[in-house]
Amino acid sequence: MDARLIPNLLDVSLCLVALFISVRSFDIYSRNRQFRLFILGLSMALVSLSAAADFTSSYIRAIPLHTDWFLYIGQTVGFLFILLSLVQSSEKYLRGLRSLNIVVFVLLLILLLLSPVIPDIDTPTRTLFGFSRFVICMLVFLVYFSAYTHKPLRFSLFMSTAFFFFTVGYLVTLDQFSAPSLSQYIFRDLGDITSVIGLVVLVAAVSWD
Repeated sequence: MDARLIPNLLDVSLCLVALFISVRSFDIYSRNRQFRLFILGLSMALVSLSAAADFTSSYIRAIPLHTDWFLYIGQTVGFLFILLSLVQSSEKYLRGLRSLNIVVFVLLLILLLLSPVIPDIDTPTRTLFGFSRFVICMLVFLVYFSAYTHKPLRFSLFMSTAFFFFTVGYLVTLDQFSAPSLSQYIFRDLGDITSVIGLVVLVAAVSWD
């Protein structure tokens, strides 16, 4: 069996689910102008693009596509903006954060375009960004869980559940760097599957106005 079969299937699932969340978030934003939803939509667009880039790089052999930089940085930055959007609720702050999010999004697209000429990412850097994703998702989970305990809302419940799965998924993924070579693919696939479950729950969170 192709060693890339499961990762590629997960990339396709991640891409489609994240794209749906992004489109849905922008649709709701267009009606009620909640800046947090715009930031969520742009963050999920980054996740979707990162999965699509990872899938594409596994099939294009004519030139080396070092898309792991975009994969790790894009997802880390995307989740970071979601966390930052929860720090304050003022319209001025969220509007400024939205503008910064757009600028960073464009810069990351440039990084993606440069993937054929930049060097491949090394294991320590991979681990650093992987740990950053884990910490950021854990903080987002704690924020939404705390909000739910103070005011039980369905949206907070689903968001906290989704980011719980993201946290577990990225923690499992981190284990691949310290596991024996035969077990690395198992940890990677389990982490990816758990993250996709988180995305499915996130779909439920944005499926109600």
